[in-house]
Amino acid sequence: MNKRHLVLPTVLVVAAAVVAAIQLWPSPLKDLRARNLCLGMLTKETAGLLDDRKGGELIVDEDKGAGAGADPMFSTICCVERETKKDTTARIQYTLDVRPTDTLNKPAKDAAPVGAGYSGWIGPRQSEVQLPAACARPMRTSAPHITVTLKVAPGVLVKENWDTAALISKSRTILLEGIDNLTEQYDCTA
Repeated sequence: MNKRHLVLPTVLVVAAAVVAAIQLWPSPLKDLRARNLCLGMLTKETAGLLDDRKGGELIVDEDKGAGAGADPMFSTICCVERETKKDTTARIQYTLDVRPTDTLNKPAKDAAPVGAGYSGWIGPRQSEVQLPAACARPMRTSAPHITVTLKVAPGVLVKENWDTAALISKSRTILLEGIDNLTEQYDCTA
């Protein structure tokens, strides 16, 4: 048999082995997404911080829609809900959304700066925080900023007695864990 005819099969076997190794190689992105909720942003304990206190198992729905970027993070809205025994519809607690943006929205009334070296604000009903500028490239977007938005459901606001300090504290914990896990996944810390 001519050795010339063995070159192509050898190249194909080596290429398949390289592809398999890359797919199976552990990475922070794969590890966090497998271990945590909301595409790797939140642990189960943190996800349950904002709660309408009506009971029910924690449910996380990663609603995949039409995306604004190449990364699945931009086409997913993470809805944190509680199951209900009365209806078939779960009660939404809050949503987390990651989007490429040009600027932050204006801070809400009663909002506080996020702190921890991040740009953004945390309010009792809605919060917006920008990821570090270094995240745009690994997340494959040309937008100058990437914003993580948290929107709290009205039922949670009522059960927290509209306690702005408590809502901001819990929202800050959720957002900072989400941002820390995103920057770890994409290796883009500030």
